Amino acid sequence: MSLPERDDAPAAAEKMTDVLARIQAELDDIARRIDRNQAMIARSTWNVGAGDDDYVKAMQDADLSAQRIAGVAEFLRMIGDASHPQWRVDTATATGTLKLTELIRSIGTVGLDIEAKPEEDAGNVDFF
Repeated sequence: MSLPERDDAPAAAEKMTDVLARIQAELDDIARRIDRNQAMIARSTWNVGAGDDDYVKAMQDADLSAQRIAGVAEFLRMIGDASHPQWRVDTATATGTLKLTELIRSIGTVGLDIEAKPEEDAGNVDFF
């Protein structure tokens, strides 16, 4: 994070409040997806799995994960609301560490012209 905007601020520096808002929105979306998927999985499998303690714990863990992510999103929203509106940060280095193209587009450096990264760079998707 940098001090309030100055004439010599890096050209790529964005308002911290904008960066926090993008991250908060992404976390809200992740929490909604977990909730939606957990509910779908439960509808499809509850009759078979409800007697299995590990299944119930996994379902509860998914619900808790969604709540925790939503809590972190709200925390970031409050930090953004309390931040000086002129604080700026250059997110280019952090954006460069992201592997998922859609994540780069949703929280990464605004205006960054990116091409989709090769699938193998993002890691494997496990189907179980």
